[in-house]
Amino acid sequence: MTDPVQPKPQFLWGLGALARRMAGTPDFAQPEARKRLGMFQGWLSVALSILLALTKGVLAWLSGSIALLADAVNNTADIVSSSVIALSFAWSRRPRDRGHPFGHGRIEHIATLVLSLALLAVGFDVGRAGIQRLLHPRPLEVSQVLLAVLFVTLLVKTWLALFTRTLARATRSDTLAADAWNHIFDILSTALVFLGLIGARLGVPSLDGWAGLGVAGFIFFTGARYLRSSINVLLGEAPDPALLVRIRAIVLAQAGVQGAHEVVINTYGDQLMVSLHIEVDAARTARDVHDLAERVERQIETDVPDSKVIIHVDPVDRSHPDFAAAERILHTFCTTEPRIEEFHDLRLDDTPSGFNLSADMMLQLNLPPAAQRDIETRAEKTLRDQLPRLGRVTLHRETSFSGAAGP
Repeated sequence: MTDPVQPKPQFLWGLGALARRMAGTPDFAQPEARKRLGMFQGWLSVALSILLALTKGVLAWLSGSIALLADAVNNTADIVSSSVIALSFAWSRRPRDRGHPFGHGRIEHIATLVLSLALLAVGFDVGRAGIQRLLHPRPLEVSQVLLAVLFVTLLVKTWLALFTRTLARATRSDTLAADAWNHIFDILSTALVFLGLIGARLGVPSLDGWAGLGVAGFIFFTGARYLRSSINVLLGEAPDPALLVRIRAIVLAQAGVQGAHEVVINTYGDQLMVSLHIEVDAARTARDVHDLAERVERQIETDVPDSKVIIHVDPVDRSHPDFAAAERILHTFCTTEPRIEEFHDLRLDDTPSGFNLSADMMLQLNLPPAAQRDIETRAEKTLRDQLPRLGRVTLHRETSFSGAAGP
């Protein structure tokens, strides 16, 4: 199992003890702990964003800076996005019900989607305001007190970014990671505003407009990045290849398992739904095979936290005298045909005149039908050329749901 991720105390700055007390466990990645800490970070961000938005709004009114006003609007958007984050973690704590048998964990990804859309909208408005300021520059009233207060807001945002980034790593939350990057870009945008105001104080008012455009770019980039990430998850992106390798290694290490294929992983927040096929000796009893499947399920659920596993058993009869030759021929064909990822479920059944063969071939995604038929035809011809007693050949064409297949 993965060791608990311990947050660095220097980045929690006095809130480490409170965070640990709220989590109730040293491992912040535990489901209940990450939800509590996600809510805590969300409401903390709301409170600080309100303070920052009000402060920058007043400073923008006093100075007439369009870049500073844009930064205040950006912080106002943070109020909405942080509220969505906090509410999403609260909603994800709801237990499973009839309408949502896998729980409500994906609400976290919807929260990231809402956050990204809000950022894109704010980035567009800020960019438009920056262009208007470049077209119509105006002198600004920038005092040393204004710059000092803005610098303090920069320090507050820096602390919040570090705090959120630490919690994101410790809880392994994509939503908090997105919010941490949002805060980091807020720091950069405020720094641009700070430089623009210094330029205006030195008699270059156009820097205020350029600073506004820079802020818009940071905001838009962040929104686009997390829009893509959240959509990929909600659409059902391929699982982490390292996780697939890990699960296959766990399965193949169990005595009695001859092979594993068709590993499918669906993510529901912090819950993983895993299904796969295992190959076993066809001579084993049904009860024995059932016990083996349950043992493999328990082992995966133990080694991969927050996973629920369902296993389908494929019996393999290797006792047929031509089985080894057929397996070797198919293996050689698959290694020379890059469009085939693997084959499995090989069966040979005797007939009065010879034997019939069936197998499943895992093909690459998005192969046109003509290419699939070509592969099937050539595979059958290769088998018939080398197996003279071969009768009917049935090759089922499949595509991988995991994005990668094993040996």
